[in-house]
Amino acid sequence: MENDERNPYVLFTSSILKDWKDNGVNYIKIVALDTDLAVQFFELVPNSEIPDTGETIYNIHSEDVTELLEKSNKVKFVVHEIYLEEDDV
Repeated sequence: MENDERNPYVLFTSSILKDWKDNGVNYIKIVALDTDLAVQFFELVPNSEIPDTGETIYNIHSEDVTELLEKSNKVKFVVHEIYLEEDDV
């Protein structure tokens, strides 16, 4: 039986940011992911303008988004692969 539990997330990178800007993404929503790990993970969701409770929306051109690219041992910003598929077409 095949193991379907592979990780669908990739770390947020400057190339993802550039691709999103080039493809017309205007906003990024940041959603905290629940894990049992010592590292806190946040998912970045492109073009999501309606935040749920406890979520934050940033303009993609803001300095706050650029700061998400800085490396940290305790916090990781990730993108689900479904938000990258359009870039591969």
